[in-house]
Amino acid sequence: MRALRALALLAATAAARKRADKRSDTKRFYRNATALKPLTGGRLAAIVLSHNHEATAARIAEALEGEVDAVVVVEDGSTDGSYAAWRDALRSHDDAKVIQTPDVHEIRAYNRGAAATEADVYCFLQDDDVPSDRGWGRRVMGLFDAFREQRLAVLSGLASEVCQSEWGEVQVQHPPAMKNPRITRKIPFMYDGLPFAFATEAWLAPLCVRADAWAALHGFDETLARPGEPGIGLDIHLSLRAGVLGYTVGVFGALFERGVGGHGTVSSQAKAQLRLRKRAEIGAKIRRVAGCRWPPEMLNHAAALNEALLQRRPAGDAARREAAEKCARFARRPCRAL
Repeated sequence: MRALRALALLAATAAARKRADKRSDTKRFYRNATALKPLTGGRLAAIVLSHNHEATAARIAEALEGEVDAVVVVEDGSTDGSYAAWRDALRSHDDAKVIQTPDVHEIRAYNRGAAATEADVYCFLQDDDVPSDRGWGRRVMGLFDAFREQRLAVLSGLASEVCQSEWGEVQVQHPPAMKNPRITRKIPFMYDGLPFAFATEAWLAPLCVRADAWAALHGFDETLARPGEPGIGLDIHLSLRAGVLGYTVGVFGALFERGVGGHGTVSSQAKAQLRLRKRAEIGAKIRRVAGCRWPPEMLNHAAALNEALLQRRPAGDAARREAAEKCARFARRPCRAL
C-alpha cells in the first residue's frame, strides 16, 4: 500500500511539473531573439479584396500606382461590373493581376491573393477604402526595417485594441449593427515623427505582414469560417499567432478614405446577424490562441518596447491612461493555462 501511495505521489508530482512546464513554455513567447532580415529594396504587394464595389476600382488602382510594387485583386464573386472595372483600371500597372474566386469571403480570398505573387511584404486592402495617403507603402517598409531586431512582422495602418482601448489616427467606422460604440484614441507613441506603437493585435486595413512571417503562419487560418462566411477577427487571430511565434505587432496611421461606397458586409439585417454570430465564434477561437484576448506577457512586451524605443506623444495621454486602467482589470483575470 505504501509503495502504491509513493507511485501515486510521483505520478502527481510529474503531472504537476508537466503542467508548470507547459505554462512556462506558453508564456515564453519572445525567446527567439533572432533579428529579421533587412527589407531594403524589397517588394511590397497590395492584395485587394473586391466584392461589388466597381465604382472604387479606378480610384484604388490610381492610388496604388507608384505606391506598391505589385497588385493582386481578388475578385470574389461580384454580381456587378467589378471584374471588368478592375481589368481596365490596372492596365497601366507593371505588375498587376486580377484573379477570381467564387464568393469565398476574405480568409480564403486573401490567402489565394498572397499565393499569386512574390513579395517581401503583403498588404491586405479592402475595396471600400481608397489608399490615397501618399507614402504609406514606404512608411510600412521603413517601420519593418527599423524594428527588425524587435521582430516586427504584422502592422496595421488602421487601428489596434489594447485591453478594450482602441488606438488609431481616425475614428474607426463601426457599423451600428455591430454594436461597438468605442472611441478610437490617438496612437499614444511616435517613431521618427510618425504615430506608431507596438501592440498585441493589428486590424484590417491595410494589414501588412512580412512574407517570411506569413509563410511561418501559413496565412490566415481557414478553419475560422467556412467558404462564404465572414472572417471577422481573422486579423486579430493572425496577430496573436504571430506573437506566440515570437514576432511583434504594431499600428500606425494610414490615412485612407474609409467606407467609400458603404460597408457591404452589413448591408442587410441577415448579413449583420451572420457577422455578429461569426464574431462570437471566432472570438472564442482567438482567446484559445494564447489563453485570452490580451495575454499579459504580450502586453508587457509591447509596453516595454514602446517606452524604451518610442517617444510619448502628448496627444496620446488619454489612450495611455485608458489602456493602463483597463489592462489593470484584465491583470486580475489571468490567462487560462494552455
